[in-house]
Amino acid sequence: MWYFRLHGKVNAMRVKERELSSIAEISDFLGISATGRKILSLLVRTKKRFSVPEIIARTKRSERSIRAHLKALSKLKLIRREMAITRKGRLAYRYFVLRASDLVKSVRKETLGRLRKLEARAMGARER
Repeated sequence: MWYFRLHGKVNAMRVKERELSSIAEISDFLGISATGRKILSLLVRTKKRFSVPEIIARTKRSERSIRAHLKALSKLKLIRREMAITRKGRLAYRYFVLRASDLVKSVRKETLGRLRKLEARAMGARER
């Protein structure tokens, strides 16, 4: 019985390691900064939805920096946000990471878009 529990934990650790390795590759490939990488890693590791104050507390970065990186990661479609109501009745957002397959699709789409822009610039340069 203990073997199956231990084996399950080992497999879960391997999955987490692969996910974090993928985050590192995605971050390098798309030029995501250390803070953006830290946010992505947090969201992947925990699989939870975090508010801005929770992300600030866990990453030890400024609110301004966190908000800027969340905006950039959302634009790249690597994370999503959902609306939530705080205990005081105020509107807030909670951020979460996409599934691994959706992350790959987002990276593919961003890469193809960048490639198209590069090709368009190259074609424009040839015409001159």
